[in-house]
Amino acid sequence: MTVAALILAVALMIAPGQPRHRLGAARSPRRPRRSAVLVGCAVAVGTSAVLAPVTATAAAVVVLALIAVRRRSSRARARRAAEAAALQGALGVLVGELRVGAHPVVAFESAAADVGGQVADSLRAVAARARLGADVAAGLRSVATQSTVPQYWERLSATWLLAQSQGLAIVALIRAAERDIVERERFASGVTAGMAGARATATILAGLPVLGVGLGHAIGAEPLRFLLSGGAGGWCLLIGVTLASAGLWWSDRIIDRVLG
Repeated sequence: MTVAALILAVALMIAPGQPRHRLGAARSPRRPRRSAVLVGCAVAVGTSAVLAPVTATAAAVVVLALIAVRRRSSRARARRAAEAAALQGALGVLVGELRVGAHPVVAFESAAADVGGQVADSLRAVAARARLGADVAAGLRSVATQSTVPQYWERLSATWLLAQSQGLAIVALIRAAERDIVERERFASGVTAGMAGARATATILAGLPVLGVGLGHAIGAEPLRFLLSGGAGGWCLLIGVTLASAGLWWSDRIIDRVLG
């Protein structure tokens, strides 16, 4: 297990980092780092399978699976927050352009030029549809199917459709939609900050057995030799790791449901 952990740590350290860019700049692909991490994990698991008992290998697999799930959830939350923030900025530009009498195509293109990422691509797609005379509301609905915040795009689609069918001022409706999104994100940020303590508490509780192992070594009980020796110790390790991982995963699910 020690050899496997060292191999995994080396793979994580030598993996190329992700350079930071400003909004709108081209992003370098993440495949090299992800591939290096996957190779390191595979080598670590393979090495532990040869040098360690089956129960220890299974416990390592459970831990790696939990780490992968939590990382994916964290990236999804980050993508959602980034898209919501970019959409707020784009709506501000869109309202400003429409207020001075700009054509909707020009307004969408100006908003796309002011932000980056998926929001900019979506706005350019809507602008292209509007330039060709297609239905803008349908374009906004199609964008919602590929977004991490589909409810915001659907709100914009309903706003645009309402302005077309009822002859209402599109600027006032877009402005109302922008304020609604800002308030919703402000509330979501408050809830996220409030749940940070619960998430940290769950992580600490899941890591308490590691502290127990450390205290056992401090008094000379050598718990790792028992846990990695196979037999009853190996099953205790596997069951304990599985239960701790399941508890942490379930607490993450409860918190994510609260956050919506």
